[in-house]
Amino acid sequence: MSETEMLSAAERLKQHFSSRVLNQVRQVIDLWRQLPGSQWSAERMTDFRTGCEKLQKFAQRFEAARHEQLARALLQILHSIQPGRSPDSAQLEQLNKLIIDLSKTALRHTDDKATGVPIPEKKPVYVALSHQDQAALMAEQMQYFGLRPELQISAAEFQQALQRRHPSVLVIDHDFGGPQQGVALVQQLQQSRENPLPVLFTYSGNERPALAEQLQMMRCGGVGIYNETDVHSLIGQLESLLDVIPESPYKVLVIDDSRAQSQHTSNVLNKAGMLTEVINDPLTVLDVLSGFTPDLILMDMYMPGCNGMELAKVIRQQRQYLNLPIIYLSGEEDRERQLAAMAEGGDDFLTKPVESNHLLTTVRNRIVRARQLHQLIARDSLTGLLNHTHLLGALQETMRRHPDRPLTFVMVDIDHFKQVNDTHGHPVGDLVIRNLSLFLRQRLRKSDPIGRYGGEEFAVILPDADEAQAISIMDDIRAGFANLLHDGKSLRVSFSCGVAQWQGESLSELVSSADQALYQAKHQGRNQVVGASSLPSH
Repeated sequence: MSETEMLSAAERLKQHFSSRVLNQVRQVIDLWRQLPGSQWSAERMTDFRTGCEKLQKFAQRFEAARHEQLARALLQILHSIQPGRSPDSAQLEQLNKLIIDLSKTALRHTDDKATGVPIPEKKPVYVALSHQDQAALMAEQMQYFGLRPELQISAAEFQQALQRRHPSVLVIDHDFGGPQQGVALVQQLQQSRENPLPVLFTYSGNERPALAEQLQMMRCGGVGIYNETDVHSLIGQLESLLDVIPESPYKVLVIDDSRAQSQHTSNVLNKAGMLTEVINDPLTVLDVLSGFTPDLILMDMYMPGCNGMELAKVIRQQRQYLNLPIIYLSGEEDRERQLAAMAEGGDDFLTKPVESNHLLTTVRNRIVRARQLHQLIARDSLTGLLNHTHLLGALQETMRRHPDRPLTFVMVDIDHFKQVNDTHGHPVGDLVIRNLSLFLRQRLRKSDPIGRYGGEEFAVILPDADEAQAISIMDDIRAGFANLLHDGKSLRVSFSCGVAQWQGESLSELVSSADQALYQAKHQGRNQVVGASSLPSH
């Protein structure tokens, strides 16, 4: 065997080993997500502990030091939890941080090139459409976004594929194999599974299926219904379904002078996977608020030193807490007093004793809505990316938190965008903007802040990447994006990119350096990536 063949074999072996480790990472993350729903049952805890033990073993065997370190840290915390008990808030916070760090090692892109780690194997996305040409086009576009589509030509082939392996997600025509046969195939598939498989249904033509048919699709695991030509909206849904990073846990501040009551409430919330901070002295609330940054406050109405209504009024005076949900949890049963309390800054009122599921449902619903509101404020309405103000805020925060680590700022501008609008119309221009935002989200790390800087300009923050790595990453994305079809037929669009590594200068100077590099990329002919260090002034 030649030296070249030996190197190739070694690389394939390395890729296989790395895939084993990263597949186990994904399994550990899936097990983690199941724990709160099971109220940290002994069975699920055992499964999670076993998954972490397997990860540690694989990581040791394949010399994956970072994964071994994280698995060992997870096991250390798990061993500190008494049998039959759920983790307390401090343990939950530690576990969640480790899981997020672990999830960042299983991302689809960027780090792979920079560190030599191969892209991990993922379960495929099965695509079963009646129109084969449209299926091939959809599969091609999915591949550009880093997905692994597998086309199913017939109902029989689909059944055979399921015998080998179930997909991560199924995209299927509701009439695949005949009228309504796609829905029947999905119903049969779901009956064979313990957990339902997420399914995206498609239809052809201009009219959506009748409401009765849509209800059938939803009842058998459908999470979306798309026209088969609306490929990029469908890919956007796949992106959210396949997101590997768990959502950050809900954080609740419990204010109650009764230690027994506050501890009971904290335990109930902890079992559901929520982080809590308990205050028994209400006069310390402002100091705790700034450090804990809760998603919601759960507060008794009658306490020594002040009552809940007075405290809510003071909290609402702080602008940053204006939209922070406040729920009163009190023994007060007088309806008029409850309404009066809610008029003074409260959002809801729960009467003690409150049943655990009622408490959890109320808290979850309020936090979900509050987070959605925050997303609407912080994100651009067309793309879902950070808006200009919040992107620069994220850049400032990253510079503050990690002054000694590499950090690169990237400016992206769509080439000849005015021509796209003038020739194809503004709806197609908006589609191109949405497609680029989706492409950036899919191909970059989930931990990389991405924003719409304005118009057809985007910006990306790449922590832990120097200029050379950022140029390589963005050039690969540029080449892939140039292959996308935006109108389903022939429209292809490119972008230009300017990259600048932070060298300790101010935020405005860093942005200016990236902007100058972008201008140079445009000046040199567009559809290219230029680093600020290559400019004459550097």
